[in-house]
Formats: sequence, structure tokens, C-alpha cells
Amino acid sequence: MTQIITAAIIKGGTGKTTTTAALSQAAKKAGFKVLCIDLDPQGNLSAFLDADPERAGSVAFLHGAAPEDVIQKTKQGIDTIAASPDLATERSEKGSAKRLAAALAPIKEDYDFIFIDTPPQMGELTYNALQASTGLLIPLEPDNSSIQGLYHVAEIYSDLRELGAKDLSLLGVFLTRYRSRAKINQFIRDAIKEAAEQIGAPYLGEIRDGVAIREAQVMRQNLFDYAAKSNPALDYKKLFDQIKGRK
Repeated sequence: MTQIITAAIIKGGTGKTTTTAALSQAAKKAGFKVLCIDLDPQGNLSAFLDADPERAGSVAFLHGAAPEDVIQKTKQGIDTIAASPDLATERSEKGSAKRLAAALAPIKEDYDFIFIDTPPQMGELTYNALQASTGLLIPLEPDNSSIQGLYHVAEIYSDLRELGAKDLSLLGVFLTRYRSRAKINQFIRDAIKEAAEQIGAPYLGEIRDGVAIREAQVMRQNLFDYAAKSNPALDYKKLFDQIKGRK
């Protein structure tokens, strides 16, 4: 069964897009067939994967474009549906939150993993991603507002399950840009572990901060080719191994 995974949080700067790119790269490196869909108007995932921003992309896909017209094979070997500038103007209407699920239905079994990047707010695009997904990941940065964001996303997840998204599971919570030497980070980590337990979400660990991941992004290279032994690469490989095959 294809795993369709969305990393979502109602906050910017949590490493959501970095996580989506790194997990897709880990899956590709492990020999899996991977599709990435960029639903964030900023288009950072598309840039990290070196997708062509001039090609028809995710808006066209949401509105019925044929998959072969929007899926591009990047130099990293990851099939990608790039962000479209007009994503920011997408508005909800009756039934529109299931457009992505409908668009993916004919092709999803062609892939082992589909990773979806979303904007840092809970709107039409994020609901489309979650309605189409089998797994939700919640990336958090070690700051005081993270727990509030965690509870908010957990409530939305519960609402979606009640509304019929029975295939969607909560894969877990993890910290990004983690520096263990900072005592405040250790304190926040322990508080997030406790909060994750309260909402029934597995705590999946920490992604250590490191310059290698930013360098790989600038160079538009697969992190696991560029710096496989760097702390972020090791941590994202561990995260991928934890969610692989999870339902």
C-alpha cells in the first residue's frame, strides 16, 4: 500500500518543508519510487528538489490536469509536482477539500511513497493534503509555542477522522533544529514528549541542527549524497526507518 505522508503544523519555521524533502530523499536513496507534491505557494520544496517552476504544477493537478502533464522527473530522480504561484488564491467550495485525493487516485499505486508539502496554516491546501494522506507527521521546533501548535493540529486530526478520513493515521511528533546542549531545549523536549503522550502520538525523536542540510538545499542535491554522515542525515534516516511501513 502506498504511504501518502503530509508534514503539517500551523506555524512557519518548524522544518516542515526540509522534512518533506529529506524524507523523500531518504526514500529515494533506499530504492523506493517517490512522488513529491508541493502545495506551498512559497515553492521551497520544488526548489530543494530542483523542479522546474515554469512547468504546470499543483494547481493544474488539483483542477484536473493529466498526471503526465504536471509530473516532472527531477535530477534527483524524484517525481515532483511543483508549486504553482496561484496556489495562494485557492479557495474552498463544496467538496473541494477532496480534490487532491481524487487526482491521486489513478496514479498513487505507481509509487511507494507520496510526500506532500503544505503552507504553514490550516486552510484549503492543507485540508486537501490531509484528506489524501495515510499519515500525518508533526514537526516542531524547540520553542515555547510548539505545544500549543501540537494541540491545535491534534484537534484538527481528530475532527478529520470523525468526518470520515479513516485512512489517516498520526505517525508521530518530532523536534527539528535540535541542539542538545541548550538546557531550554531539553526542557521543551520533555514537555513535548509529555504532550505527545497525552494526545496519543508517538514521539519520534530529534533532528539535530547542522549546516549540511542547508548546504545540500542550496546545492539542490540529495542530502544523502551530499553529506550522508552528517547529523541531520543520520537523524532523518532514522525518522524514515521509523515511519516506513507504518499504517
